[in-house]
Amino acid sequence: MKFAHHVVFVTGAASGMGLAVARAFHEEGAVVYGADISAESLENSFEGLERAVPLAFDIADSRAVDEAFARVEADHGRLDTLVNAAGVNAPNRAALEALNEENYKGFLAMKEGRRHDPEFIEHVTDEDFDRVLRINLYGTFYTLRAAVPLLKRNGGGAVVNFSSAAALMGVAMPPYYPASKAAVLGLTREAAVELAPFGIRVNALAPGAIDTPLFRQSDDEFVDFLVGLQPIRRTAAPEEIARTVLFLAGEDGAYYTGQTISPSGGLVMQ
Repeated sequence: MKFAHHVVFVTGAASGMGLAVARAFHEEGAVVYGADISAESLENSFEGLERAVPLAFDIADSRAVDEAFARVEADHGRLDTLVNAAGVNAPNRAALEALNEENYKGFLAMKEGRRHDPEFIEHVTDEDFDRVLRINLYGTFYTLRAAVPLLKRNGGGAVVNFSSAAALMGVAMPPYYPASKAAVLGLTREAAVELAPFGIRVNALAPGAIDTPLFRQSDDEFVDFLVGLQPIRRTAAPEEIARTVLFLAGEDGAYYTGQTISPSGGLVMQ
């Protein structure tokens, strides 16, 4: 097993890509600490994974993040890999429903040959913008900051931060999401330069249409439309993304740092 005796920390581990990543590392022999805001979801998702440790907390809370990594330090005194998969595309249920409704209006207008110009920016509140930035950007920074001493103590390791294809292309949507995900790329590059002398590699993923519960919250017809924009006209399974994470974290990816890889079916080409 490629990651036997490794200690791995995965955020957003209760579902979707985060859960697929946690399971993939576990299958390869790692001890996996999985973080998510829902204790019940984590317990259910980690059932039967004997080397998986569920830790329920809000990654937007820096004190809670520090406490979680203190647990890792107490248990193992080191860390091999950090995967920041936690993220949201809306601050709450109402905002998500409004986004889905606006997207569907645009989709119907296109089908009917009408023009539809969405309006997002002026309707975003300070509180909504702040909440998404605190999860997607601040949470990524908090976990990175807490992980670095453990990664240095380990003599090196890997960090994989989840961004989004929306950070690499123009997308009409509430600006807190692409802004936060683009900021993650800047954080990734800075950390890659700073931490390379310590043997710590830092890379980012910018996924497109991945078959997760978050992606499937949109109307099925609209989802099919989005997938149809890609040269590879299908969604990716979360397990496909997990295999990319394992590549970046393992010896095969030892020459990669500061990179943004976009598994998006060709939606993003660089």
